Amino acid sequence: MQSTLQQGNWQKQWSLAVAQAWSDEQFKQRLMTDPAAVLAEFGIEAPAGVELRIVEDSEQVRYLVLPPSPSGDLSDEELSCSIGLDSFSGLCGGCGRCGCGSRGCDGYER
Repeated sequence: MQSTLQQGNWQKQWSLAVAQAWSDEQFKQRLMTDPAAVLAEFGIEAPAGVELRIVEDSEQVRYLVLPPSPSGDLSDEELSCSIGLDSFSGLCGGCGRCGCGSRGCDGYER
């Protein structure tokens, strides 16, 4: 079964979870305590062996995620799609290689 994450629709599902967390403190606490289980309720499944952590920005603190360095030899094309807005999530849009899900990436869905 292909997860929502693999289908490239995880951003929409994530947005729904964020909106619920903004309006429901109990839900937000569950999301922060057990993100994998709560996100699975939205059809977002973490790859096997991957731990998810949720952090919350504040007015005084902003978190930036440094994605892992790509392993192995990558072509210029693979490198060009590995950096983009979506790459900061660390979740792949479907190509399984770069994690960006952007145009030019094999995982990009129109």
